[in-house]
Amino acid sequence: MEHTESQQKAIDVLDRNLQIVACAGSGKTRVIAARVVKILREGLENGISPENIVAFTFTDKAAAELKDRITRFYLEEFGHVEGLAGMYVGTIHGFCL
Repeated sequence: MEHTESQQKAIDVLDRNLQIVACAGSGKTRVIAARVVKILREGLENGISPENIVAFTFTDKAAAELKDRITRFYLEEFGHVEGLAGMYVGTIHGFCL
């Protein structure tokens, strides 16, 4: 999968939180999903697991799409989806409830 230089930078930043703001159709969902999977791939050695991941979006529809992409990318990377249920992907409103 090809990414722009800016997208790849966002995927590769693993040492801090990251807020991604971009226009519609710019690849935000793909970038966030790829970043989550990279965090999990590199974090497994350091004790980071899906329940350590919180990813917010603004709408339920966007959250469902992000969950789907993370699941697909994770399945491609690891060959299974065991443990992903512990990860929170949703709206900030849902998280606060």
